[in-house]
Amino acid sequence: MSKVRLAHAIALWLMLLISTEALAHNRSQSFSSWEWTGQQLTGEFTIDSRRATLLYADIAVGSAADIPLAERLAQHLDETVGATQAGQPCDAAPPTVLPAAVGWQRIGLAFRCTDLIEHHPVELQIDALFRYAATHLHFLSATHGDTATERVLTAQRPAIRLATEAPQSDLLGFIRTGAEHVASGWDHIAFLAALLLLIPGWKPRLWTITGFTLGHSVTLGLAVTGRIAPDASTVEALIGFSVAYAAFEAARRRALLSRDAQFAIATAVAGLGLALLLTDRSALSAWTWLACLLLLGRLLWSDSRRVGMTGPVLAAAFGLVHGAGFAGALLDIRWPADQLLPVLVGFNIGVELGQITIVLLLSALGATAMALWQRLTRDAAGLWPQTAATGLLCLAGVNWFVSRAILG
Repeated sequence: MSKVRLAHAIALWLMLLISTEALAHNRSQSFSSWEWTGQQLTGEFTIDSRRATLLYADIAVGSAADIPLAERLAQHLDETVGATQAGQPCDAAPPTVLPAAVGWQRIGLAFRCTDLIEHHPVELQIDALFRYAATHLHFLSATHGDTATERVLTAQRPAIRLATEAPQSDLLGFIRTGAEHVASGWDHIAFLAALLLLIPGWKPRLWTITGFTLGHSVTLGLAVTGRIAPDASTVEALIGFSVAYAAFEAARRRALLSRDAQFAIATAVAGLGLALLLTDRSALSAWTWLACLLLLGRLLWSDSRRVGMTGPVLAAAFGLVHGAGFAGALLDIRWPADQLLPVLVGFNIGVELGQITIVLLLSALGATAMALWQRLTRDAAGLWPQTAATGLLCLAGVNWFVSRAILG
């Protein structure tokens, strides 16, 4: 792949993908918070509107528009959420549509059981969305007086037992959720791959991954504890930008991008941002576009031969962005203060275990590809697999950034 062809391919990708929908960093998920006392069990179910549209999948074409999304969600929850006590179903009140923030749906649920829940435990089962998305996750929080319990419900484990014994946080469940969250985020995997291509050698890579871990751990903790409230659209777009930036950096250091090609890319980004801002179609603020352009300018005027602390600093900086993305899986539940620590520890352990596994697999895959290529070509400088991977990561990053930067 020549420098000119790579630059042309990136420019073409920018023009063609203006309205392309990118893979989301966050997997399908919903949330509910419950309170119980005496015979009464009440809860609120929350999900973002985009994911809730999955519920129209089994409705005849043409009739879906006649059913408001909130009503369709209420119908679905009436069918898929239930409570039983001693094997007998508790009486369910009709689900009610509650006020919700823009882009979200919120439904109120209530059950009345025969006996006191304090004396006879209740099993709450939530099968919502699982038939539409097999990997869907439901984050549940239940409180009774001063005690609280958290669970991560899946298609394989859709129920929780509500009782008066001392509650326990589902530490293993949050570890599993953290690992699965990383493994299902293709943009996160792409960023790790770009870092591996950018930084040669195991010691520099270790420092780089450490910087990334520190970065995302900081914002994950700050976001979940409510110290910061990052804008989800901006975070998702910047995650895509991080992939493109790291891949561009790797391409530049491998002399795959000429100075003219780099200027062309920066100009294309500036033009796109200006056009979206002028037409009110930008999901990003003008300051965010300016920050992205300044980072691209750093590529133009810095020495491509100097690595130094660039890897760890770059990884830590973009790690702050990825940490805000990770927090999306936990932000919509108001965790009690005494339960935050196990939630954060479990989720972060899972993220790190998933990340280590991905880095090892990518490293093994890259080494195998290089060994096979050099054996087939008998070319000691046979770097074509790395060149192709760098180009693909550039295109993927641009795809994610552009499509997420556009409103609607």
